[in-house]
Amino acid sequence: MIRKLLNLPTKTQKAILINDVENIMIDCNKIANQEWKEQKENQQSHDGQCPKCRARKEDIVNKIRHVQGSGKVNGNFYLGSVSGLISIDTDEVNYCNKCGNEWKKFKTKYISKTDIVKVALNYLTQIYENPEHNKKMSWKLETIQVFDGCCAEAIRILVIKYSPNLKNKLPISNLRRQYKSVFDKEN
Repeated sequence: MIRKLLNLPTKTQKAILINDVENIMIDCNKIANQEWKEQKENQQSHDGQCPKCRARKEDIVNKIRHVQGSGKVNGNFYLGSVSGLISIDTDEVNYCNKCGNEWKKFKTKYISKTDIVKVALNYLTQIYENPEHNKKMSWKLETIQVFDGCCAEAIRILVIKYSPNLKNKLPISNLRRQYKSVFDKEN
């Protein structure tokens, strides 16, 4: 009972927690790989066909054309000093050789397993804070399924490691109400 209160697991319990954390990370890696695969498919769809004339990939080339700029001038004209700042950004675009249309390339962002863990912990927090509203959002419930079957203490380890800003919002007492504890008799 004191071990549970102080959250001091035995060697056997630590092994269970390590296994739970590994399983959660494996599940998060599967989700991250699926997200990356979907982004690459969306990129191929977006960049592989001209939105204007529907020309295919063989008629599309890469160009650096899209130029965006911003500038700012400050100064005191009484003293005669002027300072300036200009920023120009060039982006890669798709160019269709058939019709001459240009459109921005699809931007992908790599999503790692730690990104998925952070999102899942954030969703878990939101569900605790507003259960009625957030339980209607199926994607949140699907995401937090990575924690199914694991111990509350394993989730707490992930909170401390990846989302320390949520420590007060996901206390171990709340997690133990929803998830089994490594200190329970069956463990």
